[in-house]
Amino acid sequence: MSFAYDMNISSLTGEENLLESVKGKIALFVNISSKCGYEPQCSRFWSHARTSRQLWELQKVHDEFKDRGFTVVGFPCNQFGGMEPGSNEEIAAFIAENYPFVTFPITEKIDVNGPNEHPIYTYLKGPELRNSSDNLADTSDSAQRGQNKAMQAMMRIPHNWEKFLLSRDGVFISRFNWQDWPLADKPLVHGAAWTIREAIDAVL
Repeated sequence: MSFAYDMNISSLTGEENLLESVKGKIALFVNISSKCGYEPQCSRFWSHARTSRQLWELQKVHDEFKDRGFTVVGFPCNQFGGMEPGSNEEIAAFIAENYPFVTFPITEKIDVNGPNEHPIYTYLKGPELRNSSDNLADTSDSAQRGQNKAMQAMMRIPHNWEKFLLSRDGVFISRFNWQDWPLADKPLVHGAAWTIREAIDAVL
């Protein structure tokens, strides 16, 4: 079995084998987006604020625990609402200009679901596959795109900001919903054992 840290992936700026620097650390893997895609559900201002808050809270968690052997790793992805349409170079420039506080490692842009998904996410989601496609509520394009299809991972990624905690050996420990804020003081799921910060603190 190949664990996550043994898989090759380049950084956003082109350096090869980014995860060599992560080996031996506890890591939080997060599929991220730098663009704001919450409109028209909310205003442009609040759309930007939501994206900024996710990145800012991830950075705060990274800074809080990095001296104890922890890191956040971001994986840009354009599969959810087209929130990451640019090239690696464009994404790097946009983050540097709009989120200059971000210092945690960021990989090249990847897919996290589907036939072109990166092997890291194939590993994170686990080996269980669907035997059949879900029934569609309707035949719209949006319903087709969101359908869980036969031979997809049972635990496919639903949105940007899904979070996976990994051990120092690159072994999966815990998964957190995309709506779980990194600095939240209560778990999103009722009865869950820990928040993201509690989980990191417990395994360090």
